[in-house]
Amino acid sequence: MYTDEQRRQHICGLQQDLRVIQGSATGPKISGTYDAPTTEAVKHFQQQNNLPVTGQTDIGTWDMIVQQANAIRSRTAQPLAVRIFPNAAQVVLPGDHGRFLYILQGMFNGLLAQFPACLPLVYTGIYDAATENAVAALQRSAGLPANGRLDASTWNAFAHLYSNDGLQTDDFVGQ
Repeated sequence: MYTDEQRRQHICGLQQDLRVIQGSATGPKISGTYDAPTTEAVKHFQQQNNLPVTGQTDIGTWDMIVQQANAIRSRTAQPLAVRIFPNAAQVVLPGDHGRFLYILQGMFNGLLAQFPACLPLVYTGIYDAATENAVAALQRSAGLPANGRLDASTWNAFAHLYSNDGLQTDDFVGQ
């Protein structure tokens, strides 16, 4: 059986899902209490979805509410960010390799228009001399020490530049 706190958390989740489905202006307030507005929101949901209109959240109603709310969230949410750089203490040196270096090389190639003195990088997944030179050019343009070492500060400057300037609408076919 659930504790009172667990029950309150479940009701808050239900209320949040109903607000996603019905809109925050018309959905119940998130109170953690199965109150009259929550009951009415559940009844409305049940009626709209051809379920028995009881105002109670049985397993069938619960599952359908969760599925619909998740479907709406997946269509309307911002894409999730992916943490790529290994960790804040990491310093990447020549000869190091890893999957994130393929991504770095691809992002850098996407920004070549901003770094005309640099050549396109070959996708090796290795922190080779060409990648090190590209990182040093980025460091110079960002006002960082141009040592060619890829650390968290350099990665963050690079990610910020790419996030704000690197991906344009015209990069996509069919746009």
